[in-house]
Amino acid sequence: MKPAFLALSVLFLFSCNRQPEPSPIEQIVAGIARTSFPDRTISVAPVPAPDADALPKLQHAIDSCSLLGGGKVDVAAGEYLLCGSLRLKSNVNLHLQEGATLRFSGRADDFLPVVLTRFEGTELYGRSPMVYAYHQQNIAITGRGTMDGQAGVEMGGWGWDPAAHETGAALHGTPGELPEKPFVARLRQMGEDLTPVEQRVFAEGTKLRPTCVETFGCSRVLIEGITIKDSPFWTIHPLYSDNIIVRGVTIDSHFPNNDGCDPESSSNVLIEDCLFRCGDDAVAIKSGRDADGRRVGRPSERIVIRRCDFQSRCNGLCIGSEMSGGVQSVWMDSIRIGTVKNALYFKSNKDRGGFIRDVHVSNVTIEKAYGAILRFETNYFGYRGGNYPAQYEDFDIRHVTAGEAEGYAIFYDGNDEKPIRNVQVSDFHVAKAPHPWYLYRTEDCLFEGSTVNGEPVPERPAESAERQTCDVW
Repeated sequence: MKPAFLALSVLFLFSCNRQPEPSPIEQIVAGIARTSFPDRTISVAPVPAPDADALPKLQHAIDSCSLLGGGKVDVAAGEYLLCGSLRLKSNVNLHLQEGATLRFSGRADDFLPVVLTRFEGTELYGRSPMVYAYHQQNIAITGRGTMDGQAGVEMGGWGWDPAAHETGAALHGTPGELPEKPFVARLRQMGEDLTPVEQRVFAEGTKLRPTCVETFGCSRVLIEGITIKDSPFWTIHPLYSDNIIVRGVTIDSHFPNNDGCDPESSSNVLIEDCLFRCGDDAVAIKSGRDADGRRVGRPSERIVIRRCDFQSRCNGLCIGSEMSGGVQSVWMDSIRIGTVKNALYFKSNKDRGGFIRDVHVSNVTIEKAYGAILRFETNYFGYRGGNYPAQYEDFDIRHVTAGEAEGYAIFYDGNDEKPIRNVQVSDFHVAKAPHPWYLYRTEDCLFEGSTVNGEPVPERPAESAERQTCDVW
């Protein structure tokens, strides 16, 4: 056999046996470090009196398991009243059997003393999340059980007006005119002034609400299979954390600011096969707010969201508005979105700074949006007069099918300083919308094979001469 022919034969055989290059999603998922626990089990049964505080017993089991080197704390079916915050510890899998319910007291001051956290992107010492892990490694919450935050038990203690809640006036989004508003304003001013964090203490007598499950500075985290109900604030909040998997979780929570899952300044995150029935955004990716967020400067990145059902009463997928540390490398695939305010929503204002870039959205079905199906918003409410426009660039959005928008099918609201750049949209279809598209201050934003109201969207739609608004937040 001639040497040249032999070389070609070897090359052919090598190319036939070579495996296809993994997709970017597969690469991110494969790079997430997994949890692993020793073969040790500590069993926990309900306390005899259902109205007795089970927190000491359950916390003791978690602490003991961690000190022994780790394993599973197996919580049997039954009711567990917890009058305070539960602390997760390294190398422990808190496993809730089907029929097990951790029912938190719902009394605001049970979640004192204060801990280091963030409230809407600003660092502070505030009430503890109901389940809190601080700089722990290799932790999990698994099983078919339930966590119930009982946020409606003491509404005034959380800073809500019960009458406003009953009428629906305070259900979604902003705190508005609720009793917590002055505390929110004070914290935001502290963040803008870069007041030392140790001086930002919001303890007894204040009204800032904690998240339900928060991992602060943790790595290798698994939250799988459980149901979480009635959080006082954001439901699952990975903060400054890495290697996070949220899988097969059901969120059923309909109080103000009840986002489903908010990865904040976190990396290597997988959210998959989840059902979000919540009062605010289903998934909102964050990275800090305004001057305080820019001070920390930690982005959220390498995030995959796939095979989820978004039945939120506010927005579907959101990035922002607290995104001052930047958000990049986000992949969203195979998502169903019901009736929401805005379906695919990227939001900031000129206080924020930072960037949103390298975002990929594919295979999404949407029932209806009251505002917009696809929305880039750089003028989000709450603007305080800063001059830090965010950069939006490098988006790839494809294979999106939507029923109806009551406002806009497509809404791109950029600004003079940093136009929205390089957004590629293909196979994007909205059956019905009174306003097919609006583009303002954009560069290289292209459409291919897309329609609204059965009519083709131009490859390069003309920009609007005047700024428009979409007053559905």
